[in-house]
Amino acid sequence: MRIFSNCLELMSEMGRELSSYGQIVKPKHYQNKDIEGNEDYITKEIICQQYCLTSLKNEEALFVFSHAKEWADEEFSERITPNVNPGEAWELRRDLWEQFLVNGYFDYSYSERLTGTLSKVIDLLINDQDTRKAVIPIFGGNGYIDTNYYDGSKRIPCSMYYDFLIRENGKGEKVLHICYHQRSSDYCIHFGNDVYLAWKLMEYISRAVGVKPGYLYHTIDSLHAYKKDWYLLNSNIEDLL
Repeated sequence: MRIFSNCLELMSEMGRELSSYGQIVKPKHYQNKDIEGNEDYITKEIICQQYCLTSLKNEEALFVFSHAKEWADEEFSERITPNVNPGEAWELRRDLWEQFLVNGYFDYSYSERLTGTLSKVIDLLINDQDTRKAVIPIFGGNGYIDTNYYDGSKRIPCSMYYDFLIRENGKGEKVLHICYHQRSSDYCIHFGNDVYLAWKLMEYISRAVGVKPGYLYHTIDSLHAYKKDWYLLNSNIEDLL
């Protein structure tokens, strides 16, 4: 597993690897949109990309393409608020999110998937710091049946689950690690935001539990970039900051 000590290293290496080693696939759906035959959505993909991030240093690199730091902070506030859909954060990226509104709501929100489970996981970690059960399911979480929508008729989450483990670090301190599993992440549009939001969730839960935040362990079954964005893959991230 690759280990990165800051976000600049992470973004630079993920882009380089996608550009150099990404395999071509031609998906039929983008979220709940039919894209079959659309050349813009021919995809470079790396399967089962894994890494560990040990700090959020140089976090500005996560937003070098999306320019979405303000959105991410507002989105996180809504995620930890029960049953928010659609909320207001999406309006900060209206050009991206408005197309996915259906009768004024999104097919799912992270707030809806986190509701109830978030507080249970915090209680569990407080009462049993050696537990391996502190999982927040997003795909299929909170009673939703996402497998009913494999046909693309509704959006389904790209995140599968967040798993939290309290363990000792090299100094003998108790820290909270987050293991984040995604089925899919778009490197240019969403990946940096996914990283930031997972890290903020780790920090939030670590404060609630009373231990220090640890590391992000991230597994992405399909890390990809669409043809319309391939020109970004060879960018020198430092020049764009």
